Amino acid sequence: MLKIEEAYKIICDYAPIEYSLESIARGEYDNSGILVDTGNDTRGILFSLDLSKKAVEKATENGCNLIVTHHPAIYSPIKSLSVKNGTAPVLLAIKNGVSVISMHLNLDTAKEGIDHFLARCCGATDYKIIDPLFSGGYGRVYGVDKTLAEFTDGIKKELSTERVTYYGEGNKNAGTVASFCGAGSSLALKYLHESRFDADTIVTSDVPHHVIKELLDLGKNLVVIAHYPAEEYGFFKFYEKIRPEFEGKAETLYFCDTALK
Repeated sequence: MLKIEEAYKIICDYAPIEYSLESIARGEYDNSGILVDTGNDTRGILFSLDLSKKAVEKATENGCNLIVTHHPAIYSPIKSLSVKNGTAPVLLAIKNGVSVISMHLNLDTAKEGIDHFLARCCGATDYKIIDPLFSGGYGRVYGVDKTLAEFTDGIKKELSTERVTYYGEGNKNAGTVASFCGAGSSLALKYLHESRFDADTIVTSDVPHHVIKELLDLGKNLVVIAHYPAEEYGFFKFYEKIRPEFEGKAETLYFCDTALK
């Protein structure tokens, strides 16, 4: 049987936890690592972007007693556990004997992590990392030879979602693109003001209105992708790459919440 520490080491070889720790040292917040340890040997592993009740139920139905997520299953300190609030999935996991590993900022910034695959989804064949971190980093900048409308349609097709919208003139060229996985608009603005990069089009998720306004005032185009499909794409690519490492050690399964896709 596979110990949870052994499973964790395999995943950390792909997305070193040091990336998360360094991000925290630089002022960001994260909670990655083994977040729930039931003490059981690992029979099967379910990979899911989030720890949700659906994910726990899917794992339990299929004999998986370890869930690996991207978003932290426990993000901030928990004062109480209840089936009536957002801690319900954690409580259900513990009740069902399911352990949880979450790999957040370290997987975002890994060499072939979430941010990398978002750039690939957008059509980048080569890119420059805007904020390097070890062998990876955050923010990718690259050229795209499509109109803004064509570029957005291509992202929709690659992600198999309609939850993508753009701000700007659709018939104008997307030009130089900078993409940031997750809710990266604040860092995109920060890096712009620090002259770390320049781009015609910014791609990210969860953009507040005031940031949209400022980017447009700066003459930038903006493509906003719903958070789940933007990161689920890269998380599935990660699963495809890590799955062979568990062959002969534990069965693996992938869960996609199609309601969020």
